[in-house]
Amino acid sequence: MSSLRLLAWNVRGIMSSTVCLSSLLKNTDCDVSVISEHKLKKSSLHYLSTIEQGYTCIGKAEDLPNSYHAYHGKGGVAILYKNTLQFSVSEIHGINSEKIVGLQIKSKSNGSIFIFGAYLPSDDSIDNYRNELNMLDTLVSYYCNYGSVIVAGDLNASCRMKDRLHSNQYKSDELQKFVKRHDMLFSGGKIKHTGPDYTFITKKTMIDYFLVNRSVLGQLRSCEILDEGSISSTSDHLPIIVELLIDNNPHRIMNSFGKFPAWHKIDDKHIRNYQEFIDVPLELLTDRIISDNVEVNTVNTEIEIILHAAADSVIPTCGFNPYTKPYWTPDVKKAHQTERSMRKRWLADGRPRGMSHESYKHYKKAKYEFRNVQHAAYEQYIQKCYDDINEAAECDIRLF
Repeated sequence: MSSLRLLAWNVRGIMSSTVCLSSLLKNTDCDVSVISEHKLKKSSLHYLSTIEQGYTCIGKAEDLPNSYHAYHGKGGVAILYKNTLQFSVSEIHGINSEKIVGLQIKSKSNGSIFIFGAYLPSDDSIDNYRNELNMLDTLVSYYCNYGSVIVAGDLNASCRMKDRLHSNQYKSDELQKFVKRHDMLFSGGKIKHTGPDYTFITKKTMIDYFLVNRSVLGQLRSCEILDEGSISSTSDHLPIIVELLIDNNPHRIMNSFGKFPAWHKIDDKHIRNYQEFIDVPLELLTDRIISDNVEVNTVNTEIEIILHAAADSVIPTCGFNPYTKPYWTPDVKKAHQTERSMRKRWLADGRPRGMSHESYKHYKKAKYEFRNVQHAAYEQYIQKCYDDINEAAECDIRLF
């Protein structure tokens, strides 16, 4: 079994916590991180994607009044997730709130997990708090019908009765009603956690949470609140880390130097060998299906194994080149080879300068022709992309 690690942390201004967050992501190896109160303006949200290599960010910043002239923003929430996640990962659009951001993680074996990062209002207005919580209520009510739902972040209220004296009681009442209405579980409640019994250091209260519905409870492997001093931190909030069990490895191997089937290199002999290799295993599998009434999922898995084994045995292989340009046609390749050949002759001739030298003249001519061929191939490729987009817009709106 593999696991998916999730982090929630109020950073109290990302500019002062950049080094801390980068170190935390490296040390905990978290796959998805909910960051609240980053205090960035909308024009600076791209900064979140530069904090740690290998992470993509979706984030929101609060609108600021015209009279606000500070160099930093207010509030803000974001979700960082690893680029290596092999699941279908997409932002949940249509959330009409600056304090809530959503991410959908979809896999074949575990279904959909909807993660909502939230930074609920910290002011004393119960109306503002109730409005944002109602938005979160609507999202949870809708998406719980399609998969597991997780709400993470700084909720600026407590789900626990013992924190009422040190937190806003009216907000806490609203949050507790929300949790009870959706039968959500949280650390400090039915979810047992390790580490301190609080997340807000100043008042020793728990206002940062992972709220999960019961469908997630069976996957929950651990929940930990990191101790004060365990990380170098400029924030007065403690990070929370949860780990979910999943059936398969959540990451794909990046920059692999493995070999892949080169289907473009096969000939009739390869095809015959491939057919002979799969005939017997498929025949045995067919007999099992007829006699044992094998499940469809098992059949699909075994067919996939048979086909992969046949391809690995008889099909020629090639390496994956991540730098291949899609417009690099045979004509471009030929012109490039000619240009390289002429350059070698020019180098062997002592690198003379001036059109009076034959090697220099031929090299410059070959280089000029290569650039023209390459430019023409690129323009042709871009035009084809535009044509495909236009055709899709007219014929297939989903593809478009």
